[in-house]
Amino acid sequence: MPAREALAGDGWTADHGAMLANRRRTPVTPNEEMTIEWQCRRLNEDYVHYADFQDFDTFADLFTADGVLEIGGTRRTGTDEIKGHFANRPQMVTRHICTDHRIDVIDADHATGTVYLMVYRCVGDYTEDSDPIPYDRPAWIGHYVDDYVRTDGGWRFAKRVLHIRFERES
Repeated sequence: MPAREALAGDGWTADHGAMLANRRRTPVTPNEEMTIEWQCRRLNEDYVHYADFQDFDTFADLFTADGVLEIGGTRRTGTDEIKGHFANRPQMVTRHICTDHRIDVIDADHATGTVYLMVYRCVGDYTEDSDPIPYDRPAWIGHYVDDYVRTDGGWRFAKRVLHIRFERES
């Protein structure tokens, strides 16, 4: 069974499966494939760094101009809407812990991936300068499903969808 079919019931949408099935694969060398995988992993590391340290302008620039970010069933399209996601939320300190990156290179300019995620979040008058924040467990555990595209500015998210599997009870 192809890897993406195995994920079909776990957040991998039909449009992703169709994209993989219909896209003509252009061969890349093993070295090119490893480089693309590394660059997509770095894109994810930049995503969590800029989110956690609240650099939302740089965060939004990790997406294509028409990129999609979907969190909690709310879809934001384009960098202005993605920046707007942060404008109206309460003050909080977060840490995104990401593991198990699986990057599938489609061709020299396209890749897809899944990334597992735990989010620690504390809402309130806390800042990065606060003393250690008391905490007991993650707010969420889930995974991202990603479409990556190479642009003139490097690799960017064309689409990122968060699928929450576990959520802390209030």
